[in-house]
Amino acid sequence: MSRAFLPAPALCLLVLGILSAGCSSPVPPQETGSVQVISVPPGAEVYLDNEYHGTTPATISAVPAGSHTVGIRMNGFEPWSVPVTITKGSNETIPARLVGLPATLPVTSATTAIPAATKALPQIHVDGYWTYPQERGSTTTPVPLIVHTEAFNTGSADAREVTASANFYYGGRMVCWNTVYLGTLAAGGHVGRDTMVSCSLPSGFSDPDLVVRFENIVVAP
Repeated sequence: MSRAFLPAPALCLLVLGILSAGCSSPVPPQETGSVQVISVPPGAEVYLDNEYHGTTPATISAVPAGSHTVGIRMNGFEPWSVPVTITKGSNETIPARLVGLPATLPVTSATTAIPAATKALPQIHVDGYWTYPQERGSTTTPVPLIVHTEAFNTGSADAREVTASANFYYGGRMVCWNTVYLGTLAAGGHVGRDTMVSCSLPSGFSDPDLVVRFENIVVAP
């Protein structure tokens, strides 16, 4: 009975192919996480690094680990964005409270006379800080906080129905917010407000790393 033998060069190539296939290491899977985006009101467009990902509430899966930017847009509301850092297996929740744009005034026709004098306008400046309602004795969340808000109208006209958003940032990411109603501010006037906020924070967080910023100041026309 005859037996077939492979030529020596072909046999060597076959052996080398088997060895190289057995020694090659598999390509490691890419480290990813996910982002859940919610907004008030819902139905806003969601963008991750300027790429559209549906409307809120939305969950973006397989987000590569690293730094990204989440943006939210909705007609009639101010655009909103926040940086987010993704790590392997993380599931970040991004809450956003959108602030409505003030109603626009009617456009005057080209034949309408426009007064030369500059219209008096309010100028609103808002600042403040956060504190605990009493000494914090527990690390459980959500954590009750008090926001102290100071608002000044340094302009030459009264401001009606002033609101501001007190946004809390921890590690560069907004973790909670609260709308502060400041009422009417007369020209040269000042008002102070204390409001209570319930904020969900990471366990063991450091107080100095929690920052409140007063943004999205709106004056009703």
